[in-house]
Amino acid sequence: MNILVLSLVKPGKDKTEHSNRREVKDLPFMLSRSLKKILAQADAPELIIIENAFRKTEQDFRAKFAFIVNNAERSVQNLPNTRAKTDLKGIFKALKNREKPPFHQPETVTYERKKTHIFPIELNFATAYAFNAGKSRILALPEGAADLSPEELGERVSSVFAENSELYPDGYSLHDRTLRVTTFFERHIPLKRDSKNEVIRKSVMLAAMCVFVAAGYMLIDNLFLAPMQNAAVQSEIQTIAYQQEGGKTTSGKKSAKLNWKGLKATNSEIRGWITINDTQIDYPIVQHKGDNKDYQFYLHHNFKKESSAYGAIFIDYRSKKGMNSKNVVIHGHSMDDASMFGDLLKYGRTSADMGFYKKAPVVKINTPKNGAETYKIISVFKSNVYTHQGEYFDFYNGSFKSKAQFMNYVYNLRIRSLINCPVTVNERDQLITLVTCSYEFPKFRTVVVARKCRKNESASVDVGAAKPNGSAVWPQCYYSRYGGTRPTISTFKKELKKGKIKWYDGNKKLLKGSEQLPTSYKIPTEPTTATESTTQPTTTKATQKPTIDPKKQSYTIRVKNRGKYVINKKVKYNTKVKLPKIKSFKKGSYTYSLKKWRVKGFGKRKYISKGITSVIVRGNVRLSAVYKKTKIKTVSKPKPTKQAKTSKSKKTAEKATEAPKATEAGKGDE
Repeated sequence: MNILVLSLVKPGKDKTEHSNRREVKDLPFMLSRSLKKILAQADAPELIIIENAFRKTEQDFRAKFAFIVNNAERSVQNLPNTRAKTDLKGIFKALKNREKPPFHQPETVTYERKKTHIFPIELNFATAYAFNAGKSRILALPEGAADLSPEELGERVSSVFAENSELYPDGYSLHDRTLRVTTFFERHIPLKRDSKNEVIRKSVMLAAMCVFVAAGYMLIDNLFLAPMQNAAVQSEIQTIAYQQEGGKTTSGKKSAKLNWKGLKATNSEIRGWITINDTQIDYPIVQHKGDNKDYQFYLHHNFKKESSAYGAIFIDYRSKKGMNSKNVVIHGHSMDDASMFGDLLKYGRTSADMGFYKKAPVVKINTPKNGAETYKIISVFKSNVYTHQGEYFDFYNGSFKSKAQFMNYVYNLRIRSLINCPVTVNERDQLITLVTCSYEFPKFRTVVVARKCRKNESASVDVGAAKPNGSAVWPQCYYSRYGGTRPTISTFKKELKKGKIKWYDGNKKLLKGSEQLPTSYKIPTEPTTATESTTQPTTTKATQKPTIDPKKQSYTIRVKNRGKYVINKKVKYNTKVKLPKIKSFKKGSYTYSLKKWRVKGFGKRKYISKGITSVIVRGNVRLSAVYKKTKIKTVSKPKPTKQAKTSKSKKTAEKATEAPKATEAGKGDE
């Protein structure tokens, strides 16, 4: 008898192999994989003995060998085919002819299922278990089993299988089993005849399949379809832009003239064209007239006004004069394929990338009116969006009230910049601000600001004089994560008097008016130490908002009844306003009467009683009438009797006799 002995060893120990003995890692999946390889061989051994296979009890054996026994059953069992094809052509043809579709009729298939029988073999003070697996037999010995030779164990196993050959031929018992033949739809779509558990199983499976298909489509769309579509759209507009007379096209970064007639014919809202060296940024700039703080059209539409996740390069609604604004704020998405404004992140993440800045220190803008113009970068900084991340600096200002305010805005740009750019700025300059998303922190923004080249000024920048700004001002969340203290922020005039600003080359006499930025305010930041949690953040005079006396303000009171405002006016603080009288009314078979007033603006109170006739206004108040619905009781009228009819006839007769008397009295009076 060909016998193979397997010894289980702990994981990590080196295995050794002999002609009739091998060592296998003592892990269920490793043992199962080793047995599968051995049984698949052409010269598989007749008996496989596994030493120290389990502890002592039958439960230990079944827990460890349940998967192996199940695989042994599958290897020798040929299951019948229970899958029927769905006649889709016949179903569609029947539906087209308005006939009953030829659905599959339920059928059943009966077969003999083989179930592995496990034979217990009593040894000295221990019990071993044997079962059949394919062409081989497996004997699992417990720990501390009797020291018997493999030949003796083989004889014991053979005798046990021979004694039970009539009941369990080849170590298997046969059981009749019936399976139903089903189609794809019957296996996956809930049917009326299915049990509740089967309906739940199919529903969960269908939901999982839908989620999987949707996720797969979104993945393919984001990775392949959307980038390809956006690339085709951008290639189309670039071809139109650089198409010259005779149908020839020139490189966008070398050509100074653009085909504005073709661009305007494609989209009349195109205002300019932007390019930056060593980037993919070579796009039209658009501006939508209907943009506001709640909606900006080109955020989710391309230059062809088609819906697109890539959007377009567009001017912010706060730059009301378009490309002629004092500060032209331009938005663009930061896509995974670095398209749109994604390449702006190359200027730096948490620190400046000086190598890239030296390659692209300027931004080129082309407009129909002014032609090709160069803007020199003066600041590259990161800004927060969430208030809990620290003080928010509003860089979305398209216009300024004074030149002093404008220069204070430029000062705030430069102290936040990752790069000390060797470019001067004064109160007469025009800026462009390029904004895109970045993720140094949640929902951060990367902002690149450049100023327009002056007349007769060289377009080149002395990039050798540029240096990283080691003291750039970040939002407070940066210092909470990386440590350090946030530098104090002063104002432009104060720093100019101290002689610390060397990039200004304007006229100080023109810096009149307030320096306070339009929407500058300070937000309390999260405390970084235990002592800071009890103190309130201090604000400078420039950032403090003036306190307003609520008693000197006017407030709005609105009273609504049946969808219309009965009272809608502004009154002074502590004014007494009478509420209107609400009459009940009938509609259909119901009567509606005032039940109570629903109110907003009275603190935590949501309702007030209907008996209240007036309110005192100490804030914005809105009331609306709430009605009580009552069904009208209908009383059936009794049918008139014969006597009632005669009485009616008498009354009509009396009226007829009285009429001429009245007219006569009237004549006599005349």
